[in-house]
Amino acid sequence: MEQTGELAHRCLLLENRELAEGWHLFELQAEGLVHADPGQFVQLRIGSATDPLLRRPLSIHYADAQRGRLRLLFQIAGSGTALAAQFRAGEELDLLGPFGRGFPHLDEKAPAIFVGGGIGMAPLFFAAAVRRGAGLPFKFLLGGRADAQLPPDEYFRSHGIEAQIVTDDGSRGDRGSVTLLLERSLENLSPPYRIHACGPMAMLSRVVELARPAGAAVHLSLESRMACGIGACLGCVHPFYRGEQIEYRRVCLEGPVFDGEEVVFEK
Repeated sequence: MEQTGELAHRCLLLENRELAEGWHLFELQAEGLVHADPGQFVQLRIGSATDPLLRRPLSIHYADAQRGRLRLLFQIAGSGTALAAQFRAGEELDLLGPFGRGFPHLDEKAPAIFVGGGIGMAPLFFAAAVRRGAGLPFKFLLGGRADAQLPPDEYFRSHGIEAQIVTDDGSRGDRGSVTLLLERSLENLSPPYRIHACGPMAMLSRVVELARPAGAAVHLSLESRMACGIGACLGCVHPFYRGEQIEYRRVCLEGPVFDGEEVVFEK
């Protein structure tokens, strides 16, 4: 791997694997990025032409510092990610990063609960792996549309993660939303504990509602369209509460992980 600057990296793609329907897992030789924090992201250049012009932000899914390996997990959602899915092993990828603020307090002894909706599991997996490596207690809850659109159980087990899974159609686990799993978990768990979540905004809003009666801290990784990734273009601003006022913050720079009680959810 050739590093061309503190944040610029050219990384060898070792594997492009379809982990689930429409989900691609990149494994990269990326020594310059393996010390990133869970919750941070990189900006991937898709091509050398002007279409697509902008890089695509991808959450860091897993890092193995001993082997110098980095994983990125993404779902095909448009033309840019469709082109990214066509990269092949042996190609060199142009990455910038790591950027953003990650999940806090991953080293505390109190239990942690990770709540993922679909591809929102991408940054949570890395955070859970850090907890597992430190021997700290956690639960990993994941919801998706259907069995085929989620990674196989073996993928989680191979990293020592026992994922509790629900699907909209009941094709894997119970039928329902991941917030139902969270509600059941909180009934059997005494404070203190901390919740980390990533997924659709409606799901995140419900996570905050469920955690509030117990006074549990909630940290949300927000998904947003980003252009520059460094806070210059203001293309990813989102409203947040600051006392009784509302202010706008850049997801790429002040986030992507925020205090859940400060996030403004549209009604």
